[in-house]
Amino acid sequence: MHLQDNLEQNRPQLTGNILLFYAFDVGDEIDLETIKQNALVETCVVPLSPYFKNYHLPLSFKLGGEPAALRAQCVSSKIYSFGVLSFCYQIPFQESFEDLKLKIIDIKKYFDEKSEKDARRVFNKIHPAIKKSVFHNVNHAYFVVQVYPVPQKISSDEFKELYGSKIASLLKLEIYTLSDYQKDEILTATIGYYGQDFMIIDSAGSFIYDETYSDSLEFFESANIQKLELQYFDRTLDEKLTIYSQQKYKIPFSAYIPLLGNDIYSPISRLAKLRVDISVITERLENSIKLAGDTYYSKLYSLLVEKMSLKEWRDSLNRKLEIMRDLYQVHQNRLDTIHEEELTVVIIILIALEAIIAFFR
Repeated sequence: MHLQDNLEQNRPQLTGNILLFYAFDVGDEIDLETIKQNALVETCVVPLSPYFKNYHLPLSFKLGGEPAALRAQCVSSKIYSFGVLSFCYQIPFQESFEDLKLKIIDIKKYFDEKSEKDARRVFNKIHPAIKKSVFHNVNHAYFVVQVYPVPQKISSDEFKELYGSKIASLLKLEIYTLSDYQKDEILTATIGYYGQDFMIIDSAGSFIYDETYSDSLEFFESANIQKLELQYFDRTLDEKLTIYSQQKYKIPFSAYIPLLGNDIYSPISRLAKLRVDISVITERLENSIKLAGDTYYSKLYSLLVEKMSLKEWRDSLNRKLEIMRDLYQVHQNRLDTIHEEELTVVIIILIALEAIIAFFR
C-alpha cells in the first residue's frame, strides 16, 4: 500500500514510444519489379525477420517527410504485391499516464490524416505499376504503446495492478475509467517472456511494458494487413452478391454456342475469379508466419487473431464463398441443361431430315 501511495503521489514520468500501424488497399495488384526498375520510390533493404517466410516479400522503401516537431519517424513503409501500402510511425514520449491518454488521442487523430496523405503521395508515384488502382478501397489502423520499465524497483505484476485501469482505458482510447468487468477482460490477454516484462493485447491497440520490442512489430503489422484484406474482400463480396441478388440475368446468345458459351457466359464468372484471388491472398497471409517451436510469439499471434476477430472475418468470407460456389454450380447446371436441349433438338432435326430425304427417294 505504501508503494502505491508513493507512486501515485510522485506520478512518475513514463518513457516509451507510441507506434501507429496503417494499411491501405490501393488496387488489385502491384508490380514490384516495375517499381524497382523505374525507381518510382527510393527502395531500401530491411533485415528479414526470423519469424516470417522469406518469399512473397514486400518492397520496403523510404517514406520521408516526418514532422520534426513530434520527433516522429516512419520506421516501416512497405508495398505489398497484392495491392497494399503499409506504414508504421514511431513517436517517442515522456508523460504521466494521465497526460499520455490525452496525448495519444490527439496524436492518433493527427496521424490518421498524415498517413492518408503519405499513402496518397506514394500511390501517385507508383500508380503506373498498380493494376485496377483505386485510392483507397479500405484502410485499417492499429496502435501500440510501448513503455520502458519505470526506474522504481517494482515488478511487472505490481505495475499492472497499479496501472491496470489506466492501461485498459488507454487501449480503448477512453478518457474515463472503465468498469472492473471491462478492465479485467482486457488485462486477461496478457503474455510475458521474462519476469519484468509483459504485453497486453486488445482489439484496437496493445500495451508493451518492455525495453526490447522490435521483434514483435511485424506481428502487429501482419495482423493489421490481414484485417484490412479480410474487410476489403468481405465488402467486395457483399457488393457483388447484392448486385447479383437484385438483378435478373439474361442468358446471352453466346451461351447457346457449345464450348464457346462456357467461357463467355457466366453472370458470376467474375465472382468465381474473385473467389480464387481471395483464397490465394488469405492463404499467403496466414502462412507467411513460421512459429514452429516458439511458444511466446505463437501466443502473441494467437491473441492478435482472437482480439482482432480475424477468425470471425475468415468464417464470414468462407460462408460467402460457399454461396458463390452454389451460385456458380446453379448456373453451370443451367448451361449444361441448355446444351443438352440444343443437342436433343439437333438430333431430332437430323432424324427428321433423314426421314424426309428417304420419303422423297
